[in-house]
Parts: sequence; C-alpha cells; structure tokens
Amino acid sequence: MRFPRLLPLMLLLGLLCATAANAQSVITYHVAPSVADKTYHIQLDIPHNQDPIVRVQIPVWSPGAYIVGDYAANIADLSATDAAHKPLLVYHPDQNTWEIAAHGAPSLSVQYTVKNVDLEAVDGAPRRGHLTGPRTYLYVVGRKAEPVALSISDPPGAKVWRIATSLDPVEGTANPGTFGTVHDFAAPSYDVLADAPVEMGDFAEDMFTAAGKPHYVVLYGQHDNVDRKKLVDICKRVAETETGFFGGAPYHRYVFEFRAANGRTGGGGGLEHLGSAEIGTITVVDDRLRFVIAHEFFHLWNVKRIRPFVLGPFNYVDPPHTNNLWESEGVTDYYADLLSHRGGLITNDDYLKHLGETITTLQNNPARLKVSADESSWHVWDANNSQGYGGLSYYTKGEMVGLCLDLKIRQVTGGQRSLDDVMRALWGQVRHGEGPGYGEDDIEKTVNRISGQDLSGFYDLLARSHEEMPLADCLAYMGLTLTRSIQPTVVSDLQMNVRPDRQFSALVVNSVEPDGAAAKAGVQVGDRLQAVNGVTDMRAMFQTLRATAPGKTLTLSLLRNGNPVDVTYTMGSRDQYPWQVTVNPSAPSEAVRLRQQWLSGK
Repeated sequence: MRFPRLLPLMLLLGLLCATAANAQSVITYHVAPSVADKTYHIQLDIPHNQDPIVRVQIPVWSPGAYIVGDYAANIADLSATDAAHKPLLVYHPDQNTWEIAAHGAPSLSVQYTVKNVDLEAVDGAPRRGHLTGPRTYLYVVGRKAEPVALSISDPPGAKVWRIATSLDPVEGTANPGTFGTVHDFAAPSYDVLADAPVEMGDFAEDMFTAAGKPHYVVLYGQHDNVDRKKLVDICKRVAETETGFFGGAPYHRYVFEFRAANGRTGGGGGLEHLGSAEIGTITVVDDRLRFVIAHEFFHLWNVKRIRPFVLGPFNYVDPPHTNNLWESEGVTDYYADLLSHRGGLITNDDYLKHLGETITTLQNNPARLKVSADESSWHVWDANNSQGYGGLSYYTKGEMVGLCLDLKIRQVTGGQRSLDDVMRALWGQVRHGEGPGYGEDDIEKTVNRISGQDLSGFYDLLARSHEEMPLADCLAYMGLTLTRSIQPTVVSDLQMNVRPDRQFSALVVNSVEPDGAAAKAGVQVGDRLQAVNGVTDMRAMFQTLRATAPGKTLTLSLLRNGNPVDVTYTMGSRDQYPWQVTVNPSAPSEAVRLRQQWLSGK
C-alpha cells in the first residue's frame, strides 16, 4: 500500500513534537553540593503532573543492603512551588512521605536539603564528595518507572570537580575523550538512578577494556600508597573471567569505586550496583580485596539481574522478603572464589584452603542446626543486619549450598551438567536482565531440569532443613577429603551482637552474652556504640572490632539513655575447630576427572 507524500512529512513532524514533549516530561534532579555545611541542595522538577496531590518519598533501605535505615532524618527544609514559583502547601503524613497540594499545577518543583553527606574540603577548598541514591533522591510515588535526568553542579571554590558514575552522560555535555567531566546524566527510571552512586571531585582513575566495554577503577580517600597497577590487574582479570562465564557484559560501562583508608581496619566490604560497585579497601591490595572485587562484580548478574521477583522493581518503604538471599549472596561468594581460581587469580591450594575456612566458619556455628538457609534469608529484616537471621549468615550457608548443589549435579550427570548451567539457565529465564525476576521455587525447579533428576529432597536438605549438610560426601565426589582438626584454635569473639542504627550513625548493642567479655566490661543491651578507641566512623568501628585479637583491650564510647559512658573492653575468645579440604591420592579416576572439570570449568 502506498501513502501520499505528505504523510511521511506529517509523521516526521509528529515524531519531532513527541520527542520535544518527552524531553520536557523527564523528571529531573538538580544537585548542588555545599561542602561548608556538608549538605546537598536538591531541586526535583516534576513535569506533566495530573494529580491534585503529589506524593514524594525517601527510601528506608538501599538495594543490596538488607537493613532498614532512617534516611528521612537527614531530609530538611522541604518545600514546593509551581511553574510560576508560587509556594504550594506541603504535608508530612509519615516519616518517609511528603504530600504536595498541587491544585492542578501541570508542573512543580520540590526543593529540599540532604544533611550529613559525604563531602570533604582541603584548606577550605572542596576536594571530593560521594553521593548514594536512596539516601539522596526522593521519588515521585507512582512515577518511578519514568525516565529521569540528573544534573550536578560544581561547589563554589572547587579547583577540580570531576564526576565518576555508571550513568549515561547526556550527549553534548562531555569534554571529548575525558571521562568524569560530565555533569548531566540520564537514566531510564528512578531505580537505575538510585542504583548508580556518584564520586565527585579529585580522585585517582585508571581505565581498561574487557568484553568490549570500558571499565574505570576510581580511588578516593587515602589512596596514595595503593598499588594501582596490581589493583587494576585484579579488576581486569575478574572482569574478563566473569563476563566470559556469562558470555558478555550487560552494561555500557562499569565503575569500580574504591574508598581507601590507611591501616588494617579500613576495608573489606562492598555494595553492588547495576553498573558499578562501592568497595572499602586498605592500602594493601590483598586476597581479601580480590575476593570482594570478584563477589561484587558477579552481582552484576546474580541479584542485580538474576534476582528474586521481589527484588526489582523495588518497594522502598516496605522491604521485600525472599527465601533466596542465600542464593543471591552465598552462591555469589561461591563463584567469587571458583571463578578467581579458573581465571588464575588464586591457585588450587588457595581455593581448597578457602573452602576449608568457610566450612570451618559454618561447622563451628551452632546456629547451622537451628536456622535454615531459607529462614536466614526470609527473616533478615528482623535481624536488620544484612547478614542473616538467628546467628546464621546466608553468605556462609549459601556458599556451601552452592558447593553441594554444584558437586551433586556433576556427580549425577557424570559431569555433563553443573551449577554453571543452572546459573546460565536462570540468566536466560530473566531475559538477560530485561525480564522479571524468578519465582521463589525457580532455583529448585531449574536444578531439577538441568540435572534431569528430581533433586528436590537434596535441595530441601541443603536450603530448607536444620540438618547437617553432606559436605564430606559431596567433596568425595570430586576426590577430595574433608577432615576436622582434633586441636582447636583460639579466635576472637565479641560475645555481644551489634548492628547499625536506623540513621547509620552508630552501632547498637542487640544482645550481650551472659558472663562474656562484653558483660564483664559493663556493656548493656540498647547501648549505642559511638566510638572505638576514639574512632567514630561506623565502618571503621566495625572493622576494628572484627580485627582485634583475643585479649586485646579497646575503649568503647557508649551512649546509654542519653548519657555518655566509656568502658574498657577486653576482646573475648572461643575455641574453633579448623576443617581442611585435601586431595585424596587414592580417589578413583572418575572423581579426578570430575574435579578437573569442576575446577577448570571445561
């Protein structure tokens, strides 16, 4: 069928008009850093409004960190105006929600301040800042799926103010060939915007290419003594190995954002994002850091895209529950080491040693016989610790569930199938991240389908029961032997449980072991730990507690019922029986063959 010549012109004009309308309809965030008072001044422009009441909210949690926080406590001076700058009435019906009487205004702007942000100055001049989405950006209720724009202005007096983020830069706003000078960005939705942290100012940066995509290694903080060449090499090899595992990179660019600190207690944790990771590190680039990098990078697939159905699009005010955080985090731990071995980052002996250490942690924890992996996942919000419920870490238990599933599938299929195939099948099921997440029972179903057998009973034993895991049996399939030492080692034990408070400003004591080290020091349930040896940074406090040897003393600065209390705390201890994974020299040839396949991925 032929069309009149006028019709293409009409279609083109219509397209141009639609494009202009879409550009005007983008929800836009304008961020103005103020280093002097450590605040971000935000203007949120909301176009094409059709609602008499516009509701905006601040999240109570950050995806990837399963802890409820009081982000609203740092939101101040919120007001709203229409397009003519006429003030609009604002109501505050609950802690995280503001309601604006728009009265039919087709567009409006919301202004607010975010307090206590991460901004630094040197000699009075702004040096750097860091922006995390859920703590910073209000969202318009009912419109989170719409495209958004972000504009960041330089703070007054800044000598260098570059930007590092995984967000797409707006075309025409970049200096040619220079990453980090763009100040205008676009995202397809609020979820994507909120999941892209921004480092600003003066930072160190290196770049490499893997899977045809640019990768940036950004260092900020105390990074002068970091071995950047070694760090970049680790990042590159991890990226090459893991993109190879899944057959490509599901992002336009990737940014490793490292917050560096001097000493032995400044790093070790991380938080994954769709196109980046925030990682804490010390000046030593060691195997612990290699593990964190490999873990966070694997999250690009597992949890950010291969995810339980409830983990995206997100409900930011009613935290979602899933039984499968053990898979999202623990299986990610499993592949962090396994793929590092396959990529040549660690040796065979290193890998078996890591397995033994994880088994040691699990088998010396009595909670393994009281809480299942599913239960530890589902009830994490009750613990509010992003680790697991009832004293059982879904990281540790989940890693061992992944190990046993992998080795069992290899054994029953004669090495024809493995957990690798399960992960790739789930990757296909979620349409490479473009589709919805998987259902609560889909991991079990996929294991059965890939293995060609009904492994439901085995799966239930691993993930849903309180029974011992068949670790020795599974390792024997690969010609490996699991043994427990008869001689215990002495390890540190806080003998109290602490977690972040809702403002993430202190650690709160949840429980104190009777007659333990904390009780003897005078620590009480409900105490707020404000400082450890005078250090007030929450991350540094936690790392200091974790790294302190038995018998060493610390000064704990507590806040009890509003009153400051200092106590001298002597680190407690407990006996721990080490477990070892070793090669069985008498293993049958079939077990040796399966082990070689497993460790090589071939």
